[in-house]
Amino acid sequence: MRPRRGAFAGLIAATLCFGAGPVRSEAPFEALYREAYNRRLQEFGPKHPDTVESLVRLGALLAAHGRAEGAEPVLRQALKVQDATGPAGSATLLELADALSAIGRNSEAMELYGRSLKLAPSGPEGAMTLLKIARLREMGGDDDGARQAYVEALERFETVTQLSVDELRARATAMNGLGLLLEAEGDLPAAEEAYRNSASAHVLAFGVGHPATAAARANLANAVALRGEAANAAALLEQSLAVMRVAVGPRHEDAARLLNRLGEICETLGRFDEAQEHYLDALAAWRDPSPSRGLVLADLGRLSGVRGDPAAAQQSLAEAVRLLEAAGDAFAIDLAEALYSYGSALRALGRLDDSESILSRALSIRERSLGGSHPDVALTLVGLGGVLHLQGELARAGPLYRRALEIQERTLGLEHAEVGETLYNLAHLQRAIGDSDGARESFQRSARILSVAYGPDDPFVGEIRAVLRSLR
Repeated sequence: MRPRRGAFAGLIAATLCFGAGPVRSEAPFEALYREAYNRRLQEFGPKHPDTVESLVRLGALLAAHGRAEGAEPVLRQALKVQDATGPAGSATLLELADALSAIGRNSEAMELYGRSLKLAPSGPEGAMTLLKIARLREMGGDDDGARQAYVEALERFETVTQLSVDELRARATAMNGLGLLLEAEGDLPAAEEAYRNSASAHVLAFGVGHPATAAARANLANAVALRGEAANAAALLEQSLAVMRVAVGPRHEDAARLLNRLGEICETLGRFDEAQEHYLDALAAWRDPSPSRGLVLADLGRLSGVRGDPAAAQQSLAEAVRLLEAAGDAFAIDLAEALYSYGSALRALGRLDDSESILSRALSIRERSLGGSHPDVALTLVGLGGVLHLQGELARAGPLYRRALEIQERTLGLEHAEVGETLYNLAHLQRAIGDSDGARESFQRSARILSVAYGPDDPFVGEIRAVLRSLR
């Protein structure tokens, strides 16, 4: 089984909270802050530094307690009487930008962060602002700009030998954010390096037993798994899970995410009993209907199919599809994967018409979400072609197999195992339509590829060789 790409990448998009804090109806000590401002206003006047300082503190207090809309006019008033190019003005620009970001006025916040950055020194202060810029760029879909901001922030952190605790945590966050972007872009070696740096930085900034450190190590485990080292990934995840369970409890959603990912990796290792146990433990944390419950049910259903229990697979996957459909476009790729597994289970149950319908939906979603040349599109084409093949629709199945083969050869390479498996299906179709020469060539290529991928003594390879002997 090919490791699921990006299945765990979003566990910790950031470990610092930027902008406004928790929402409260009234900020603590707000009346005292207002009284201090009014007294200074009467005693010193509106332009005195102490008066402006009280005004800024009031604005920062409101923003920090979820009152960003109230903070904005206060901070703008402070800016009117400040030198916006001085250190105090720069700090007020940042406070105002944070407040605007908290209420979703991101373009205005970005402009103010940019103005503040021009005034900031080259060290950690500017790096902290760059992290806020990176976050807003990611939210706006500007991944290139976000990556550039993360890289520049890390460069600024490196100019200082002694960082504060907050700066160390921000630095660790930047490394993790960079890794997430690199993984999403498919640059797995660079992503793994960023995650290794992030894991070390999290230990230094948060400590070994902190949940953020466990989550950073889990992202590293995901990169290791995507590189094909499932056993090493499982060991890393087991360490992370032990920390997370102590830090947040065994039924916390972050522990459940780790359990689910560990189940997926155990599944790739053929440790099916362990995988099922991890899936069920994760499911216990998500009893209420939610996309997260849908994701675990999809994994549990797929595992049931792999273990030869299509009825159990169908039951889990039907609920998974329902939950992921309700989650909307954000879970489209996950829905397509669940539909693919669901269609495969229906095929195993002999419900070919239903399987065709479900797999057609999976194909449509994957083409729309991933593009027409993605390996997962090819996988779905093979599955749908197989159902049509069983239905005797050979004229419809053949083009699907051939299109899948072309995608796989181009994206995965001529000797990839999935190429060998698709050639196997195509060869059987060619044999069925009387194309003995084409079938022989396809079986020969399939046997050569799969004997390398699975070993020369694999039963599947032995079956192909037996068929080849019958074609002579």
